[in-house]
Amino acid sequence: MPTSQGGLGVLNLDKFTRALRLRWLWHEWKDQTKPWVGLETPCDEIDRNLFAASTNITIGDGNTVRFWESAWIGGRRPKDLMPLVYTISKNRGKSLRQGKEDDAWVQDLKLDSQSSITVDLVEQLVALWEAVRNVHLDVGEPDQITWKFTNNGHYTASSAYHAQCCGVPSTNFNSLIWKAWAPGKCKFHAWLIIQNRVWTSDRLATRGWQNNGCCPLCRRETETALHLVATCRYTKRIWHLISAWVGYQQMDPTEWEEA
Repeated sequence: MPTSQGGLGVLNLDKFTRALRLRWLWHEWKDQTKPWVGLETPCDEIDRNLFAASTNITIGDGNTVRFWESAWIGGRRPKDLMPLVYTISKNRGKSLRQGKEDDAWVQDLKLDSQSSITVDLVEQLVALWEAVRNVHLDVGEPDQITWKFTNNGHYTASSAYHAQCCGVPSTNFNSLIWKAWAPGKCKFHAWLIIQNRVWTSDRLATRGWQNNGCCPLCRRETETALHLVATCRYTKRIWHLISAWVGYQQMDPTEWEEA
């Protein structure tokens, strides 16, 4: 995860490679002169779902917008809104213009022996019919696409990577740890303490491993990360001396406990 979201800032390779693969889908829109456009790209369904959720489409002539795969119905794809109709469609590679002309998308619908007409299928058919009827194509005006996660609307691998981290709460670790003046190993140790990932006696005990039990400094309380850095009487003495030295009273751990 990014450091602003509590992580170490080390790239998640799965998320990063997915962000890079979205470049193929972006160039299918922006540069159709590339020789591979129209061929199968190395993108899976998750890649395409992320791309659809990360972009806004403005319909022009309908030549670039995919009838089933592009999010042209209120920012959502027909294959997601009308999955039953999508299932019985036998030609899913048409553009919006090709599907709209002479209602070609209707001619592509074929029921097999295992399919049946249901109320849900009819409702989805009617909804798609109305959506297609309400679309107006502007001949001579190309379709446009914009990327949601950049100010200029252009795709970047960095924004595609961070888009996959959306929904994770932000932290103040950047100002609290990473931007502070200290050696890197001290910052990393502080991060481990906040995450409660240092091998103190309480964590060792939960795994049934040998441990000291009590704090080796005060010999009174169980050794925990919080106890070692704030509540131990020896630690408090050190913080009092440092706070007196630098003239910064908020370093008093007693005030931390009250807060």
